[in-house]
Amino acid sequence: MLRVSDTVVRTINMVHYQQTNFMGRLHGGDMLKFLADAGMLASMKVSKGLTVLASLDQVLFKKGANLGDIVFVDARVLYVGNSSMEVEMRASRGSEVIVTASGTYVKVNQDFRPVPVGEKVMGETEEEREAIELAIQRRNDKIQKIRNKKEIACSEDPTNFLRYRLSNTIFVGPNMTYDGRVMSAGMLLKAMDDLGGTLALRYNGIENYRPDQDGVVTVAVSDIFFYSPIRLGDIVEMNAGITYVGKTSIDLLINVNRLDETTQECKHVTTAYFTYVRVDPQGNKKEMPRYVPQTPHEIELWNESVRRRGR
Repeated sequence: MLRVSDTVVRTINMVHYQQTNFMGRLHGGDMLKFLADAGMLASMKVSKGLTVLASLDQVLFKKGANLGDIVFVDARVLYVGNSSMEVEMRASRGSEVIVTASGTYVKVNQDFRPVPVGEKVMGETEEEREAIELAIQRRNDKIQKIRNKKEIACSEDPTNFLRYRLSNTIFVGPNMTYDGRVMSAGMLLKAMDDLGGTLALRYNGIENYRPDQDGVVTVAVSDIFFYSPIRLGDIVEMNAGITYVGKTSIDLLINVNRLDETTQECKHVTTAYFTYVRVDPQGNKKEMPRYVPQTPHEIELWNESVRRRGR
């Protein structure tokens, strides 16, 4: 049996210019990639095989990282089921924790089918044992959520018919994969965040960059469940729609489908909530334009965002 301390992986990431926004801060999508990649390494260390990200939740951006900063991401496996592992990720700048997240990774074979991990994890300290209990609780909550979710057909995209909506289509080339076969979860999360951020900017009336303009920053990501792996050569369609606007923040629902390059069959990949905050060039929060849901579908998604925020 492994100790929690045996599962720890630390990655070191320097923030480069191309990874920063208009304030010189690390893009939220790049931070998500840092987290997903570190979590994958920790899960592979335990399983001694290939793993894929099955879900990502409770991503909280507490503070940003700036151009030239060195971001450490620590990932550790807290619980091992049959083929799945609960992984905790923390990004820090110096001694300060700036982002936290939890994810579920699954060990798969060469055909991307789940296989047993063959290991267990134990906690030695009180902090580790408490973290394990929380991980088990999160796992049980995720299982219940998955049971309550129905499979979404490509034609049933929940962002359809929203007034504020934006789409993007990408082709999965070799540079977007882990091993030349399956798309990197970190690359997908970055693409989703870029689309969501663009829609949030457009809602605020911002189309092109100016040094004196406002912007948006990612502050939270939740309820990401991956139902179908994206393979090399697939065409990925992402649709983002606004579901809720608060005083300074905005919630977007982002839906992802893939078109299989061999069968031409459309498959649902994931649907997730991204939350952004409007800020001025100095990083101070600014008020959002008012939004009032009008159609029954918009009201339903608005109420869902209110429930999700209040949990």
